[in-house]
Amino acid sequence: MIILGIETSCDETALALIETREISGHEGKRLEYRIIQSLVHSQAELHSAYGGVFPTLAKREHSKNLVPLLDKILKDLPVSNKKHDSFSETLESIKKQYAEQNGDLIESLTHAHFLENIPQIDKIAVTEGPGLEPALWVGITFARILGELWNIPVIPVNHMEGHVVGSLLTNDKPYGAWQQLKELPLPAVALLISGGHTELIKIEENFKYSLLGQTRDDAVGEAFDKVARLLGLPYPGGPYISKLAHEAWEQKIISPIKLPRPMINSKDLNFSFSGLKTAVLYAVQEAQKNNTFDENFKKGLAHEFEQSVTEVLEFKLSQAIEDIGAQAVIIGGGVSANHVLRERFTKIGEKYDIPVLLPSPQVSGDNALMIALVVAMNNENQNNLLITAKEIRANGTKKITE
Repeated sequence: MIILGIETSCDETALALIETREISGHEGKRLEYRIIQSLVHSQAELHSAYGGVFPTLAKREHSKNLVPLLDKILKDLPVSNKKHDSFSETLESIKKQYAEQNGDLIESLTHAHFLENIPQIDKIAVTEGPGLEPALWVGITFARILGELWNIPVIPVNHMEGHVVGSLLTNDKPYGAWQQLKELPLPAVALLISGGHTELIKIEENFKYSLLGQTRDDAVGEAFDKVARLLGLPYPGGPYISKLAHEAWEQKIISPIKLPRPMINSKDLNFSFSGLKTAVLYAVQEAQKNNTFDENFKKGLAHEFEQSVTEVLEFKLSQAIEDIGAQAVIIGGGVSANHVLRERFTKIGEKYDIPVLLPSPQVSGDNALMIALVVAMNNENQNNLLITAKEIRANGTKKITE
């Protein structure tokens, strides 16, 4: 089975093609996959001027980037023997239907030369949420159009489940090589940390999800970005905070400010990072007033902030492992690329003698490969799916537990 994945939940325009098959062994059937192609076009540089993602700009850029990316992905994919019964009429109908809501996408499609040749694709996987709804709608609209033109089923995917599956990907084989997902002993705990989410999820048999805890306000990635802005650092803030923190560690710079470890002593598995950001704001204002807001101050405060976040996350993760008797841990989302967090999470696995599955840096951020693989893993359940492509809706607040 060949699956096209489409991901436009935030500021990365991503497409991927995978082929899957089932193999039989002593333990039953196992899914194998090979990556045909995976492309990600980042808009981060464009959004840096705004200090964060600007939804209207994200929508426009997705509309411009999807067709050129698909053109690249389809170049080496064989064309099927299926024929269009009425390609020109269908395309004209599509233009009229979608031109008003997404003129940029339709304009880009008008100049595409590959649509009339139906590719050997069996399913289209598209992110339906959570994320920025204007951005999500571009990917959904694109999936609908391709599904209608090529008569291919379109399957909606939860973005956060994509991050769970992304952590099961192996990273030691080149594109085109058949491989298997990592083993995941159950029950497992997933800690999903990104710009928009901080969640602890319990994973049971058949990938049934239940919520253990979540942020009450800012997500951890959002907190990194806001603190970076307070320190005068570019967007996205996470890598810049991490760089300053590492320099503070190397140069043995200690922050004069002790930041709080929010909700670390609460009796639940929820998080809160808004107050931590406010504490950084007050520290910066005080340093500016006293003329001590220099590079050493920034490095020390960045290190202290990173340590605060790390201690809270590892404490709550440890608590979740003990609460449910977890046999494995999954870490997913863009913030998982932070090297300090990766080291500390690995040590938690060693402490409890359970595997900690981390995504490779290449798939820790948003990508379409993980979206396509969700559809591959859930293939049997989707055969009875009654939803049609036109019924798929962008859901900016969709939960993985829905």
